[in-house]
Amino acid sequence: MPRRPIAAPEQLTAADIFRIGLGLLMIPLGVIILVRTLTIAVTVTGVLVGGAFVAFGAHRLWIAWSRYRLYRQSKREKAR
Repeated sequence: MPRRPIAAPEQLTAADIFRIGLGLLMIPLGVIILVRTLTIAVTVTGVLVGGAFVAFGAHRLWIAWSRYRLYRQSKREKAR
């Protein structure tokens, strides 16, 4: 099944800003979890949770950046 391209967003909404904020908060929280886990007691659960927070935060920011680029492209095309 081929991937369909994501439609370009028409505007920046409060939900978008909220998702970006959560992505920005997830990365330091994941790093804090990892540091605390590695300094106190190394557990598989702690490492997985900390790593997941960092990975999902980075993924959210990557998606936000991709959608922002699409938004800018569509604005430029409409202006022409």
